[in-house]
This record gives sequence, structure tokens and C-alpha cells, in this order.
Amino acid sequence: MRRGGNGLRIALVHDSLNPCGGAEKLSLAIARALKEMGHHVDIYVLEKTHWDRVERLTLYNRLFIDEEHTLPPFKCLPTIYSRLVHWFGRDILGYHVIKRHSYDLVIATKQILIPIFVDMLYMHFPDFLPGFDYLYYPERYLYNPYLRIYSRPLELATRALLSLFKRLDYKPLILTNSRFSKAIIRRKLGVKAVVLYPPVDVERYLPLSRHRERDNVVVTIGRLEPMKNLDIVLEVAKEAREAKFIILGTGHSSNYYATLVKKVRVYGLEGRVKILLNVSEEQKIEVLKRAKVYLHPTKYEHFGIAVVEAMAAGLVPAVHKSGGPWIDIIEHGKYGLGYKNINELIEEVNYLLSNHDAWFNFASKGPRKAKQYSNELFKLRLNTIFNNLIAIKHHITNNETTRCLRTLGV
Repeated sequence: MRRGGNGLRIALVHDSLNPCGGAEKLSLAIARALKEMGHHVDIYVLEKTHWDRVERLTLYNRLFIDEEHTLPPFKCLPTIYSRLVHWFGRDILGYHVIKRHSYDLVIATKQILIPIFVDMLYMHFPDFLPGFDYLYYPERYLYNPYLRIYSRPLELATRALLSLFKRLDYKPLILTNSRFSKAIIRRKLGVKAVVLYPPVDVERYLPLSRHRERDNVVVTIGRLEPMKNLDIVLEVAKEAREAKFIILGTGHSSNYYATLVKKVRVYGLEGRVKILLNVSEEQKIEVLKRAKVYLHPTKYEHFGIAVVEAMAAGLVPAVHKSGGPWIDIIEHGKYGLGYKNINELIEEVNYLLSNHDAWFNFASKGPRKAKQYSNELFKLRLNTIFNNLIAIKHHITNNETTRCLRTLGV
């Protein structure tokens, strides 16, 4: 096995680090952990990374990457078929570029379509499969027959690729972010994924949990795009009149942002709702330090890093009863509240803001739970998975492979 210095030569494959979302933080966290283990880490992306912006919004920097390579760009109009073009450019043609550098392992840290040609893939959620767009954008697909017709060729192509993937003898080791995602991957792709929770910088937020004098402030953190369901925050704000609401948005869609701002004005919420874009970490800490409730409005969320950050900071989360936040983080109501509809959510927000004992009970338990997602535990878990991946790759007997998979919890 080739080695760069005292470690392995590893290629990380992503599409772009510039959105600075959860997937990008996860990719950089894996790079940092592998680098700290002594390995040589190169990254391959479809567009050049704007490191000043990435460092400002994620707190990760260029030092964790040995070399960055930009694959030949496959830019096209922003249509639903862009994903297919990007997959072909990155995962088919790009693979042959990567292969020429003779890496020991190739790891993709974000899926585009069906995973192929890598040793390990971190699959946040198989949202590329037909049907999942209906969950996140029901108004587009359920009530728009023209869009259903337009998207039909992509659906057929994806189904064909899925059928091919299921027949392949070789499959990459798939990691995922929650038990919720693991169950969906098992059901849809027929493979057993390994859960590796994303690392959360809980040490940064835990000191905030000691602040008990807080205002009736409800916070939401997320990308400003329709699938995040941020309209719900405004609906709650109309009814929870004793509270102020703050949305910390990143990577916003200008159209969706304009829609939210218009609703704030129409609903007469200018004095109680703020939408702040791309705030610094210092501003974020100041907001979390004085807030009581964290509202996570996204349905079928895969994991929810912001939920963990808020719990570490002493906020009580209210999440939709679906996805990783409810199943993995909140544990069905043990560490926060869950809701199925807007009326339940309004009732729960008012309950937490008016009942100090109930709020304090959840707020005191949250930081202990948040510690389970620390950077140190992430690194230990990744190291175990990584060592067993190497064993699987280089030991070919059935007994050895079975033993390695059992170590990973598959």
C-alpha cells in the first residue's frame, strides 16, 4: 500500500465546499480527522473553493487539505437535470482523473446519484431516488402535472441506475448520519449503512448553557430555501405573541428570502421577527445565549446539526416528529418536544415559554445529550471505521470481512 509520509494517500470527493452547509462541514471534518491521523488528504471538487468564505462560515481552513483539485466543470442551467450532469462529470469522468494519481483510498463525502467507483461514501440521505422530491416540494410535484411529465426521464434514468447498482458485486462502504437515514438506505438501496454522526463543536456552545436568565426568544437556523419549511416560523409567530423569533439563514435563495420578508410585513411581524443572513459565529453565540427555544421546522430532516448546537447552548428543541432530530437526537421526546402539525407546534412553543419548570427540565438535560456528538467522539468512531475499511479492502477471506463488518456495527 502506498503511503504519503507516514500515512495513506487519500482522495476526498465532493461537489463544492462553497455552500458551507452541513454536508460541507462534514467533508471538512473528515479531512481534518484524517489529517490528524497522519494521512495525506487531497480534495476534488467541481468548483474552486472560496476559502475565505468557507473559513468564516464553517471555522475550517485550508490547512486540513494537502492539495485541492478542480475537476472539469459541467455547468448547466439550474434544472432538475443538473444533478445527472454533475454526477456524470464528477463520478464517471472525474473518477478517471482521480485514478491516475494512485490513491490508496477514494472517499466521497456527498452523494449526487447512485454511488460507484469509490471505497467509501458518506450518504447523508438518498434524496436522489424517485419520490423524495414529493416529500420536500409537494406543491411542485403533487399539484403540477407538467413538472411530473418533465421530470419523468430523470426518474426512469435513476431507476435504471439503481437497478444496476443492486446487481453490482462490489459496493462502497456507505456511512450515514442517523438511524433514520440508515433505515431508508437499507430499504431503498438494499445495503446496510454504518451510522457516523456528524461532529458538532459542542465545546463551543456548552458554556452558554450556564446562562439561565433568558428572554422569550425562539431561534431557527438553516438555509433559506423552501425545503427547510421556514414559513412555519412565521405561522407560529402570529400566534405566540409573547415571543420574539430569530431566523439565522445561510446560503439563501433570493426569491425565498423575499417571500419570507414579504410575509413578515403582511403578517405585521416586523417588531417580533428578524431574518439575519450569514451571521458570524460571534453573532450566533450572542443569539443562542439569550434564547429559550430552538424551533426546527424541516420535515424528514436527515440529522440536524443546529439542533445539537442549540441543545448544547441550553435551548429546548421543538422538532417535527420525523427524521433524525426526532429519532436520534430528541429520542422521541426525551430531550425535547415534537409536533405533527402547526397547532401542536404553537401549543408547545407557548408551553415552553410560559412554564419555567418544564423548560428548565429539558434545558438541563440537553447539554449532556449533546456531548454524544462531540468532535473527539467523531474522530474515534471514524478512526475505527477507517481501520476496518482498510482491513476489508486488503483481507479477502469471508471470516475476516464478517468480523470487520461486525466491528462497524453493520
